[in-house]
Amino acid sequence: MLCETRYTIDDTVCPPSRPHLLQSAVEKACSSLDLFLSHKPIAAHTQQAFNSLIELVDVRSKPIILDSGCGTGKSTLLLAKKYPDHWVIGVDRSFNRLKKQQQRTQATATDGMLSSKRPLCEQVSDNAFLVRAELVDFWTCCLQQEWEIDEHYLLYPNPYPTQTRLTQRWYAHPSFPLILQLGAKRITIRSNWEGYLKEFAKSVEIAHEHYKSRPTNFAQAYLVSAQRGPAERTNKSEAWTNFEQKYDAVGEPTFELLLQADI
Repeated sequence: MLCETRYTIDDTVCPPSRPHLLQSAVEKACSSLDLFLSHKPIAAHTQQAFNSLIELVDVRSKPIILDSGCGTGKSTLLLAKKYPDHWVIGVDRSFNRLKKQQQRTQATATDGMLSSKRPLCEQVSDNAFLVRAELVDFWTCCLQQEWEIDEHYLLYPNPYPTQTRLTQRWYAHPSFPLILQLGAKRITIRSNWEGYLKEFAKSVEIAHEHYKSRPTNFAQAYLVSAQRGPAERTNKSEAWTNFEQKYDAVGEPTFELLLQADI
């Protein structure tokens, strides 16, 4: 039996989404993405940040790892060390979260952290960048630029654990198809709420059914791994995020969904 802590989200806190509501949300997202994006122009600061990033990153020299919702950037720096042959790009909308990484390390940093001028995009190691941007807009920029994403991480996204906020979770959000269209070879999602990851996997299956009759099935490559579903994270030798560190410290179970593209 899994340990429960004050952070635990389970069926007693938020019951599983009703299947027809989840299916309706995902199908609507898949069929209405262009309409959604047409009513959501790319924020000026995101476009500016992306333009700055283009000047710094030679995408032809190394594959890209995207760390979406990177918070303080702890996971971005760890991934950069783990994959020195990749560009690792951490994106978060909150300057306050990104600034925490600077405050923790500025005493020893040379060129490694966000400066006091608070740029929208800054190189934080030889192969890592932190970017302040709106995620949906940043994903759109990546697609417009035809960037190939090798790996995509969504570590501990806001779970919005109430039934009324289903469409604010990434797997039921109007932008969900963008995650699939980015075409990463592997998508890694972690959460302390297993139900979130189960529904994320189910959304991939729903999207697959929706796209079956379309010229391009953006979900097909992830179908097999989605059907396997999430697994409990057992290797806790290193916490990748502050959330993960907090959960590990109190014995809160955490889970991982790996969507491996079947290429």
